[in-house]
Amino acid sequence: MSTRKNFIGISMRACACVLLCSSASAQSTGKLRLLVDPGHDFAFVLDGKHRMQSRELDLLEGNHRLQIWAPTRTIVDTTVYVRGGSTRELLIRLPFSPEYRAHEEELRKFRGRLVLQKALPTVVTVGAGAWTLAAYLKYAKAGKQLDTDEELYRTSADPAEIAELKYQSIPEHQDDFKKANTMLIISGSVFALAAAGTIWSYLRAGNAPAPTFDDKERVRFDGLVWVPSADGHGTWLAGLTLPLR
Repeated sequence: MSTRKNFIGISMRACACVLLCSSASAQSTGKLRLLVDPGHDFAFVLDGKHRMQSRELDLLEGNHRLQIWAPTRTIVDTTVYVRGGSTRELLIRLPFSPEYRAHEEELRKFRGRLVLQKALPTVVTVGAGAWTLAAYLKYAKAGKQLDTDEELYRTSADPAEIAELKYQSIPEHQDDFKKANTMLIISGSVFALAAAGTIWSYLRAGNAPAPTFDDKERVRFDGLVWVPSADGHGTWLAGLTLPLR
């Protein structure tokens, strides 16, 4: 009888040890190391409850859900199994969000428009400036030629030369001078207008608002641990934030 009681006692203690070992095994923890691209400024929600920022986690053995996000990136929702007493590395690359890619394209077009708004008036102004310079050189040459004719007319003692200057050379060169003067006025006016237009274009381009990025994925991520209430407000579920290590 005593032997039987001893056997029963030993059996019960053995069963208790097995249960304790099983319980300890079930509650054992493992380490999860996150290798995320981008490697900075990312955050995640653990098991739908805890918002965190950490590269290493000590978790109970079992499956854990991670919803990972970073600015300009799409949320990646994944489940990972952590084994007790071991370390697991999880490599994840967060893709750029469609909204960010659309923003980049819109920004590229915006910059192209700015370049166009500045380049075209600048080209016109440079062309008008070159035209004005050429007109001025022609005007100066015609004026110099007319001065030479008038000086020769005053100092010449040759009647034939004087007659040629009076009735042919001087009238022709006066006409050339008038045409050069008119062209200089026109080209100078065009240059002034082009320069004013260029200044206005630069000012307008400088004041043009750049496209803004609306990160809808961030709004979604912020809402993962947000529970709305009946009064229109809400509460955060375990909004825990840890510094990146």
